[in-house]
Amino acid sequence: MVLPSRSSFNLRISDDSLTDGLKGLVDAVRSANPETKIGIQIMHFLKIARSGWRQKVEDFKPEELPVIVAQHVQAARRAVAAGFDFIEVHMAHAYTLASFISRSNGRTDEYGGKLGNRMRLPAQVFEAVRAEVGDDYPVGIRINGEDFTASGSTLLQSTRVAQRFARLGVDYISVSAGSRFEDAAPPQPNMPPDPMSGYSGHRMSPWWWFPDMTHVHLAQAIREQVRRSGFNVPVVAAGKIRTPHEAEQILAQGKADLIGLCRPLLCDPDWPIKARAEKSREIVHCTSCNWCLEADSRYEKVTCSRWPEGAVVAPDPFAAAIARPSELPADVSL
Repeated sequence: MVLPSRSSFNLRISDDSLTDGLKGLVDAVRSANPETKIGIQIMHFLKIARSGWRQKVEDFKPEELPVIVAQHVQAARRAVAAGFDFIEVHMAHAYTLASFISRSNGRTDEYGGKLGNRMRLPAQVFEAVRAEVGDDYPVGIRINGEDFTASGSTLLQSTRVAQRFARLGVDYISVSAGSRFEDAAPPQPNMPPDPMSGYSGHRMSPWWWFPDMTHVHLAQAIREQVRRSGFNVPVVAAGKIRTPHEAEQILAQGKADLIGLCRPLLCDPDWPIKARAEKSREIVHCTSCNWCLEADSRYEKVTCSRWPEGAVVAPDPFAAAIARPSELPADVSL
């Protein structure tokens, strides 16, 4: 988070005093695996309250917008100082920049209305970050392929967003979807609104009843439009890609250039290592139960339903498949 926050749930890069801690994280990763490249997502968030109030892009005064740009630039400087190999500017889901891009943006000034206006602040952020880190330092973005809300952006707008950033010199485009506030369920008492609670939120992290590779068509369409515009910017596909076979299929068919994994890595952090060693049968596969996501939404410790309680390394895949009830959290049923 580039915005100062007292919340213990936010990993922050909003102050120089945090740089050493982030450098320690980078150094620890490199000591475990020197081959690994490590990047950082930097993002600005809309404020929310337990009362149910949430900030909207219409709430920002014109003079506050350059501050958002400056906060991203300062975060980028700290990321370089901490030793990260690349930066990803987060413009997806319900974060501030995504909400400016979205058709749900209700501003009536030069930062709202037509798409060019809605992209103004995100483009300013990207260009300022690029100027700070230089042309040789990789800077990517993450965008929504679809907002999956009635008032939100669709693939038509997202392809144009991708083309614009390709022209600006982005190094890659990661395609996600959903997680918008517009159709979030009413919050529980003493809980803030949750953008992952509605249909849009379900589309961000597709549940078990969605087909595998749910969002690949979004990455494919964006990649095709970017290529037609004459740019070879790599496109990342993500969203319920659970097996190496699925990942290889996406790449072989030219639907994406890179594969993004989230929940599968929480389920089995050695997923890429096992895939590389052709030991796919040993991978503990994510079931898309969203046990982890629901815990995160409740501001609780994030765990995986496939891990025996107290385990510190990924369980044996076959043991996980027939885990005894005593090894699972109390309210998980087989």
